[in-house]
Amino acid sequence: MDALMLEGWTPILLIGIIVAIIFFFISRKISRKALILISIVLSLVCLGIVIYSIEVVGGWEGIGLLFVTFSGFIGIWVGTISGVIIKK
Repeated sequence: MDALMLEGWTPILLIGIIVAIIFFFISRKISRKALILISIVLSLVCLGIVIYSIEVVGGWEGIGLLFVTFSGFIGIWVGTISGVIIKK
């Protein structure tokens, strides 16, 4: 049963998957320009959180925040790119 939980990585992976699904469905409703703009703005927010996690939080908590942010960042762009490709 522990193999299915991935030793604590499940919430981090689920965040990325949920963000990708949300962006996929958003991409079907709004224009391509608006989708790219939202993705860029949220990517910059992710970059700010990464800098915050390194500079301010630090330690293992900062690394955990970094992993969660990176998972969300990957989810943003996977959802955006898959939505743009399928929308064509």
